[in-house]
Amino acid sequence: MSEIEKRRGFHYGFLIVACCCVFSATSVSLAFGCAGVFYTPVSEAIGVSRGVFVISFTCMSLTAGIGVKIMTPFVEKYSLKLAVIILLLLQSVCYFAQSQFTQVWMFYITGALLGIVVSLTQSIVATVAINRWFKTSTAFFIGFSSSMAGVSGVIINPIAGKVMETYGWRAGYIMYGAIILILAVPFAVFVFKDFPADKGLEPYSGRNKNNENKKDENIKQSDISIEYKDAVRSKAFFAAMGTISCFVCTCCFVPYVASYASSLGMSLTFAATLAGMAQIGSLIGKNTIGLAADKNPIFLVTLGPLVPLLGLLILLISGGRSVPLLVIGIILVGSIYAASTVGSPLVVIEVFGMKNFMKIYGSICVFTSLAGAAISPLMGMVVDLCGGSFTLILAICAAMCILSIILGLYAFKEGKKMKAAAAKIEYSELSENFFLKDIKSKTKMNIHT
Repeated sequence: MSEIEKRRGFHYGFLIVACCCVFSATSVSLAFGCAGVFYTPVSEAIGVSRGVFVISFTCMSLTAGIGVKIMTPFVEKYSLKLAVIILLLLQSVCYFAQSQFTQVWMFYITGALLGIVVSLTQSIVATVAINRWFKTSTAFFIGFSSSMAGVSGVIINPIAGKVMETYGWRAGYIMYGAIILILAVPFAVFVFKDFPADKGLEPYSGRNKNNENKKDENIKQSDISIEYKDAVRSKAFFAAMGTISCFVCTCCFVPYVASYASSLGMSLTFAATLAGMAQIGSLIGKNTIGLAADKNPIFLVTLGPLVPLLGLLILLISGGRSVPLLVIGIILVGSIYAASTVGSPLVVIEVFGMKNFMKIYGSICVFTSLAGAAISPLMGMVVDLCGGSFTLILAICAAMCILSIILGLYAFKEGKKMKAAAAKIEYSELSENFFLKDIKSKTKMNIHT
């Protein structure tokens, strides 16, 4: 520990949080929240429909699901830091290359490559790094860093629009590549570290000086890890996969918010504003679910889907006839992004532990990405079959929120049993808030961190 850290009590882990914020505000934000500004100008310039051009985004979504599976062995063999540096450089190169593209198939290739990039930067980097560097408030820091994607989107989108109006869409892609190269890459190279030991530190525990040397008697359930081969054959695995799939599929409604408002006879301006309200819900939700999950992990599978469920019920009951209720409902529905991006990896950690998190989560993501890619166009088809009405879609999304709660609670219950078996203690000895207390004095156990 440096002299400054000793004197001021500063811990390097907070710089790791800053890195995660920067990665989210640049890599994730540009790939998702700031990609839509290119749809119309690029498709018109290369002579294809927007639907054909947007297939590049579908390519990204599909490869994002298998990206974790691809990158997991690399991270295990080398380091997370090296993986982040390589992927950020790849993302920058993709944007610079896109500024020169003339055919739509070229965008499909870079879309697939960008999917591998965001497979790590969207949630894996923050989840793994913060769990390595902190013993407390991990969910809050993960949620906070993830929310920076929404904050930067509010700033970058209008700037990108102005640049493209003045210099053309090619300049927009050059700007995106420069943002990654100038902001994200230096943080990855010079600030980001893999482990606290790299700086001669222990993970930040938040304890004061009087308790600094006191042994930690409360061990999180996530500190006990289930082996990969046992996890993927368990009931908990399929329940967790079902829960996360419900999160992802419900998220697919959010891009349709503007269309939903238009179906109610709202103006295009109001429809666009309403879509922005969903992002506000996402921003608030990511921070709220992090705070709640630090109090009790069960909120990941209860509060996470319960809030958007309330929003969906408001929309169904009001029928969109009341503008204030419409706005409130959409804000609540937007919080589903918090359950998906923040809650999903934390559910896996809580059920199976941290040791094999990337392997287990990667296997789940392969399925959930395929589900999300299939559900998104299916929603559009269902709306067309219903004559432009979103009522059935809202009802289906509400049902998925309820199903996610049921499956999530079951996954936690089964995970609790597996942890008890792994720790060789009685199931009843696990506390109701999913923490293990004083078990060091009761049994010899192998704790994986």
